[in-house]
Amino acid sequence: MFLITLLLSGLIFSPFKESLNDFTKNPPFTWVEAVSSKIQKKEESTAKTPPLEISLPDLSLRKLKEIPRSKKETKNDLVVWAKKAVLIDAETGKVLYDDKMLEDHHIASITKTMTALVLMDKVKDWNEKVEISPYAASAGGATVNFLSGEKFKAIDLLKAMLMNSDNTAARALAEHFAFGKEEEFGKFMNEKAQELGLRNSHFTDASGLDDDNSHSCAFDVAQIARKTLEYPMILEIMQTPSHIQIVGDDEFQRVHQVGNTDELLGKYNGILGAKTGFTYNAGYCLMMMREGPNNKKVIGVVLDSGENQRWLEMRKMLDWAFDSFSWSVFPDNKKVDKDKDKDKDE
Repeated sequence: MFLITLLLSGLIFSPFKESLNDFTKNPPFTWVEAVSSKIQKKEESTAKTPPLEISLPDLSLRKLKEIPRSKKETKNDLVVWAKKAVLIDAETGKVLYDDKMLEDHHIASITKTMTALVLMDKVKDWNEKVEISPYAASAGGATVNFLSGEKFKAIDLLKAMLMNSDNTAARALAEHFAFGKEEEFGKFMNEKAQELGLRNSHFTDASGLDDDNSHSCAFDVAQIARKTLEYPMILEIMQTPSHIQIVGDDEFQRVHQVGNTDELLGKYNGILGAKTGFTYNAGYCLMMMREGPNNKKVIGVVLDSGENQRWLEMRKMLDWAFDSFSWSVFPDNKKVDKDKDKDKDE
């Protein structure tokens, strides 16, 4: 009887025994420890995750371009007698003054500025020897008197081309770096014109001698000049005073004197570079880049002006730019208020 009672008691209390065992294995303090462990792991996981970063655009004034804004009520107080002319702000490209700036015109030796830009892309070693071909030597015009067969470093011919406006140097460089054909170099020039977004230009030769198929306009010349500001080598050469010597890199080693056709160099502050040009069809032409107060740069172009008049006109244009405009990221509040009042009246 006792055995039967004991067996029945075991069966009745068996579930409670298992629960009791579970309880002893998981006492209240162990549950707290488990919960604390989970919280700690979650905090560690959160600490490893980098905080969410919100990127906002930089709206500081340093990122905004300063725009030339007229100081005067009217912009019609500048008179330029050249057949075509333009004046632009170099940084923004804003046109400050123009007169027939998109009309066709021969630009004569100003073409050599475009030649220089193409050479910046093509020449890998400016100490490379370039030989003067009979065709190059026959160019005539502005010349340093290079002879057929002479050899020079490419950098020396670039100086003769930009400073003295030498046609032989331009032809020799074009031939050498365009598979021996100036016509091929003309293709490179037109590709560059397209790259720069020129509106009315076509080139067939590197020197700018008269050719019915070659033409440009004052606006495009200003864009070419704007691009040259990116090349310190070109600007350094343009700013080099006259009477430097270059020596042939051959057995003869003839010495050549190179001048600079920029008559305002050293006489007019702030000139960054200039290029002259003249043919009978083009007339006297001039492109000039100048830096004024607060490092602001402007570019002027006159096409078909007088031989001496072009220098007077250019100086007048560049002075007028800095007298008539101020550069700021903010518009003139007085002018805005006047425009609003004018709209109300209308």
